[in-house]
Amino acid sequence: MLTPEPLPNEDERLAELFRYEILDSPPEPDFDEIVELAAELCEAEISLVSLVDDRRQWFKASYGLDAKETPKNIAFCAHAIHTDDIFEIPNAIEDERFHDNPLVTNEPHIRFYAGQPLYSANGYKFGTLCVIDRHPRELTAKQRQILSVLARQVERQLELRLRVKQLQESLKIIHEQKKLLVNLNQIKDNTLSVLCHDLRNPLNGLESILDLFDHDALEPPEIVKLIQDIKPDIQQCSQQLNQVLNWVQVQSQGQDVHCENFLLNPVAEKSLAWVAKNAETKGVKLIRQIEPGLTIFGNQELLEIVWRNLLSNAVKYTRKGDKIILFAYKQEHGICLGVRDTGLGIKEEDIEKVLSSDVQFSTLGTTREKGTGLGLMLCQTYLQRMNSELKVKSRWMEGSEFYFLLPSDLV
Repeated sequence: MLTPEPLPNEDERLAELFRYEILDSPPEPDFDEIVELAAELCEAEISLVSLVDDRRQWFKASYGLDAKETPKNIAFCAHAIHTDDIFEIPNAIEDERFHDNPLVTNEPHIRFYAGQPLYSANGYKFGTLCVIDRHPRELTAKQRQILSVLARQVERQLELRLRVKQLQESLKIIHEQKKLLVNLNQIKDNTLSVLCHDLRNPLNGLESILDLFDHDALEPPEIVKLIQDIKPDIQQCSQQLNQVLNWVQVQSQGQDVHCENFLLNPVAEKSLAWVAKNAETKGVKLIRQIEPGLTIFGNQELLEIVWRNLLSNAVKYTRKGDKIILFAYKQEHGICLGVRDTGLGIKEEDIEKVLSSDVQFSTLGTTREKGTGLGLMLCQTYLQRMNSELKVKSRWMEGSEFYFLLPSDLV
């Protein structure tokens, strides 16, 4: 038995074959119909679309044979791809190259073989369209022509299949890019709306001071006192503006969020300070429940924005004497963080709307405060960028808990 040699351009041939991503694919009617037609028109018991890789011949389509593949070292098709035209063996038992081949001495007891090489669009040989019989014979001139024509149909089907697959992948990429663009636009709109909402109160306060100043209604000491009172709010707004604008820039450029290990208590302090004045005005008690030295892996700025939004919402929906707890504690799969309050809570039918990314849901606060309904949507977006998500537990008129998981500090 003569073992087939690799082709001179074997590496390039195999790379081209693998590029078509057809090996081990499910049966397809277009190929099945061609082998059935080839067997009928060439009056053969067996017909195959055989693709030859580095170790086997694999049958994309087969008629009259149950096997799915055979080793390359005994494959007739591995010899056929060395030729440019039909490779024909009238009687394998009398051919010194095949007389002791296991496919000749055992099932399927090949005697006659004829294989037309299959070419890729770039001229590489993939395998063959072949016909096989268990008795010696030869193809007629008409049958040789039929086999060549049908082989070209196989080549066209292979090329069409590749083009369809490439088109599907391109459409998938376009769809993903469209979703990304829509998401980025939504983030932009949400971010700007939240910024306008968060900046409104301190800027309104500054505008009132300027109006009073214009009308000479304030004495210098009063002006200094009012400016000192509003200065922390202006500084916080400036800081938030820079943070959110940086975030929008990262989003628009498709950059990953930078995560690192950091202590939670300093972030908790800054977040609580953001809502301290509003909480004091409403007579709401702020409580921090975070053990000293607790660290986490995430993005510090984004966590602060999430906590501030959750705390602001909690203040909005609590009454005088209510409590708001900013918490973080270790559990099996990381650290659970969130905000819990004893305020109005959320009606059961509204819980799903609260966390929806498609619905802007907002209700009036306990002192009829208005909101944009975008704060929680923004929180959800930020948490998703840190591979987390916002969840909620709530009972109407008993309070709510918004929470999420982040990894503990990573070495």
